Amino acid sequence: MKMFKASLRFSIPLIAVWHVSAWAFGPVGHEVVAYIAEDKLQPATRQKINAILSQDEDLASIANWADEVRATSRPETAPWHFIDIEDRENVSEADEPRFCTNQDCVVAQIDLDIKVLKDDSQSKSNRLDALRFLVHFVGDVHQPLHCADDHDRGGNEKIVHFKTPGTRSRTGTKIKLHALWDHLIEVKTAENPRELATELEKEITPQDEKDWAKGEAKDWAWESFTIAHDDIYSEFQPGATDSNGIPVPNDYYTGKMRTIIERQLEKAGVRLAHVLNAICSN
Repeated sequence: MKMFKASLRFSIPLIAVWHVSAWAFGPVGHEVVAYIAEDKLQPATRQKINAILSQDEDLASIANWADEVRATSRPETAPWHFIDIEDRENVSEADEPRFCTNQDCVVAQIDLDIKVLKDDSQSKSNRLDALRFLVHFVGDVHQPLHCADDHDRGGNEKIVHFKTPGTRSRTGTKIKLHALWDHLIEVKTAENPRELATELEKEITPQDEKDWAKGEAKDWAWESFTIAHDDIYSEFQPGATDSNGIPVPNDYYTGKMRTIIERQLEKAGVRLAHVLNAICSN
């Protein structure tokens, strides 16, 4: 089995306990996307969005609703959070639609949510649900392992482990690869999404905003797939791992991968704002 490349970076200690889930970025990451988008809404857009939301809601407060209902009242929405583009196949962007049957994928659902929000004849309830889903799904489509599959259920069947500096554990921390990427943004369990969004916004240039405003959901999914293919799955053999897992460098969390996921959050926030501004300008 192929191991990770050696790294000479010094690693910051990681949290010792992981809550394994299928939430892209974790709740903090989704709220970060929402806060960045809120900060970039045009005044007219903000007014129209507030008319859909309840008085005590904002984009950040609804950012994780789609995960909550998936686990309780809306289990049929589970496939809407991802698109499994096969990593080991010789695929191009033109092949993407065949990985989304019956509109049961994140790309199709983003497009449907936009359509509902543009339709003034839709009920407020329908438009509110579409907004809730859209805010969340734009985050999901920017999590690379929500757009790729290596015969491992998007990283859910690959177990990795790393030694947290200063611990006595012989095996280190074990976690599903997908869950590790979901939680890359949460280096600290108490990381504040509003503060993190503000810090990330400082890195976004006017040229970034101009470049990222281009494209649509299918383009964003392919971009995420490419990251998964080039930067994540390239280090592994295909398929599931055994329960022992694969060792990864201690700085996997704090080095290159954190940089990638921060950039993905910035893109998601800018693109969500662009979509909402475009919807409300019609």
